[in-house]
Amino acid sequence: MNLETLNLIFFSPTETTYKIVKTIGQETGIPHVTECNLSRLNPGITENESKEDTLAIIGMPVYGGRIPLEGVKKLEQYHAKNTPAVIVVVYGNRAYEDALLELKDVATNCGFKVIAAAAFIGEHSFSTENKPIAPGRPDLSDLEKARAFGQQITQKLHDGIAITNFGNLEIPGNFPYKERKGLPLFAPETNSSDCNQCKRCEEVCPVDAITVSDEVTTNKEACIWCCACIKACPQEARYFENTTIKAIREKLITNCQERKEPECFL
Repeated sequence: MNLETLNLIFFSPTETTYKIVKTIGQETGIPHVTECNLSRLNPGITENESKEDTLAIIGMPVYGGRIPLEGVKKLEQYHAKNTPAVIVVVYGNRAYEDALLELKDVATNCGFKVIAAAAFIGEHSFSTENKPIAPGRPDLSDLEKARAFGQQITQKLHDGIAITNFGNLEIPGNFPYKERKGLPLFAPETNSSDCNQCKRCEEVCPVDAITVSDEVTTNKEACIWCCACIKACPQEARYFENTTIKAIREKLITNCQERKEPECFL
């Protein structure tokens, strides 16, 4: 199969999912690589990015057992034509539940042909230095498995089977999917004494919830708790420490210490 372009499509506010997607893609050997960052407010989606001579690798994080609705809405702007696709979800060592199945369904409805899938582990967005949850993931072992997965995909594509002849890939998960729960109206806050108003938090927010002027303000109704602003702040001025978040963090630390390993489906 002669594939000329590798298109990395990802929603990755903290760049953890992007790291996995990029590592998998590097093993395909496809020289021309394009990227579509769905975490940006204007990712620049065009129909030309999903032609038949393109392999797409589509990555999303897992939020509460589902893929983020903001990522779904942007992915649905694609109009592929039987474009081969690899789908990947990344979760914080708890469980990915229905997220991988949901991503398969969304990608299929967009016209992609899902030929492989995987669930990888990344450091949880609520993880902190003092309260770590899957710290340092993906680590060297995870990235080695991502490279091996990329090599398996390459072999599958080189076996000479036409895309239309690939069978329906069985993916774990349930339908109807797990119910999306609304988030309480609070968001990360800013320690004004540490903030130098560099606007990095405003730049990385995937839902345009942060405004920096004389002070930093966050639209709590828009915030999706991705914590990109916290991870990206060079002054470490952003924090998420209210009672609810502390309780969730402690529960994750108590119940999700056992190391989960990546799962791949070909």
